[in-house]
Amino acid sequence: MEFRNQLREEANSAILSWPGKTTVLLLIIASVLTYFDLEGREHPYAILTLFAYALPILLISLYPLITLLFSTLTKLSPLILDFLCAAGLIGFCLTLYVIFIGLEGEAELRDLFQSLQSQISFVLALGTAFAFHVNFLFTLMRNATYAIVFSTGLYFINEEFLSLYVLVIIEGFVLGIMINWVFHDGIRSRFYLKSTDADVRQHLLNQLSKLVYPHQLERIKQGEELESTMPLKEGKAIVNVFDVQRSSEIRHEKTQEFFMSVFQSFLQVCMNGYEHNPLRSRAFRLKETGDGFISAIGYPFLPVDSRSLADSAVSTALLMFDAFNREVEKFNYSRPIKAAMGLAYNSVQGTFQSGGIRSYDLFGDALIQASRYEELRKNPVLWDLMKAHAKKRNIEHFHILIVQEVIYNSLSPSYRDLFIEINLRDEILLKHNFEMMYDKDANFIYFHILE
Repeated sequence: MEFRNQLREEANSAILSWPGKTTVLLLIIASVLTYFDLEGREHPYAILTLFAYALPILLISLYPLITLLFSTLTKLSPLILDFLCAAGLIGFCLTLYVIFIGLEGEAELRDLFQSLQSQISFVLALGTAFAFHVNFLFTLMRNATYAIVFSTGLYFINEEFLSLYVLVIIEGFVLGIMINWVFHDGIRSRFYLKSTDADVRQHLLNQLSKLVYPHQLERIKQGEELESTMPLKEGKAIVNVFDVQRSSEIRHEKTQEFFMSVFQSFLQVCMNGYEHNPLRSRAFRLKETGDGFISAIGYPFLPVDSRSLADSAVSTALLMFDAFNREVEKFNYSRPIKAAMGLAYNSVQGTFQSGGIRSYDLFGDALIQASRYEELRKNPVLWDLMKAHAKKRNIEHFHILIVQEVIYNSLSPSYRDLFIEINLRDEILLKHNFEMMYDKDANFIYFHILE
């Protein structure tokens, strides 16, 4: 069906563009020259030769207007072109008829026979050389019909003329088929090459869409460089570092599938509210790290809501914990699986790798600090404090969300009430020489226990 549509477009273009216009010009010139030649010989019917090709000339000339009024006719363009070829052959026969009826004497007749010998083959070959049909057998039958009609016309014009040039007619018929086959095969080859190339391009786009965001793909298609499709200047963001507690102890045949499902769920959370202009989303997925997931809120994508960045970050973290719980439930593991998150606010900057695969990445203090906040649960003293709080709530196994002081202070009251404060100047921490790495100005940390 697609090849048929391509042939229709080719036929329509042939009639509308230079082939059709050139045909009209040649037919007019042929008619005028024949007229003046016969008029010079005082032929009584010379004026009739001006109308021999009137039908194909009018049809080609009016075709743009006709298809403008009746656009569905473009689907019939291959048949219209067939009709034009037939009309051209009939017009040639009419011209010959006019010429023959005005001849006097055997000598003139013989001279005409000789002068028309090459024209017969050329006209028939030209009239049968171009067709736009999917089935070449149909074209072959069409050409055979044209040759028979053409021969019949010559027979009624002059029987002797036909008998002399039967081989010339066969030659024109065969030549037309050869040209038609080359023409048809060329269109078919071009179509399938084009289709294959389009399929390859679409496949490449489909695969590239797995590596970049939709807005990047659109800008690349518009001719922009990959490096200009994402922000590169320094900004501020809250980075969320997620990790599964004691993940190395998980023993299950589908552990990898479990983590892939978790990360896919997190990606859906991150992409919630994704827009191109301005560039915004709930979060930006930075990377997956085996059993961990890192995302950023506020850079390079703007947050999706108008509340504070801190509220957006905590809201996103809670949504991720909900998604994680759903995946754990599906996983149906024999023991509880719990996770931890660390949130930190600081400077970040986008970058593309300098060589090889130019993947987009973030670097900056926020990433380092968020990682360190997530790892605070591994400190024995802090972990005892968190477990003690969980015990008061009768919770044995729990998720833990740890946030930086600046984030806590930026939260709305409803979110702030979720967190428990730990004073880093507490005697028990000082006694164990606790030191807050990569955030020397911190006086407090805040954690939230979730089941």
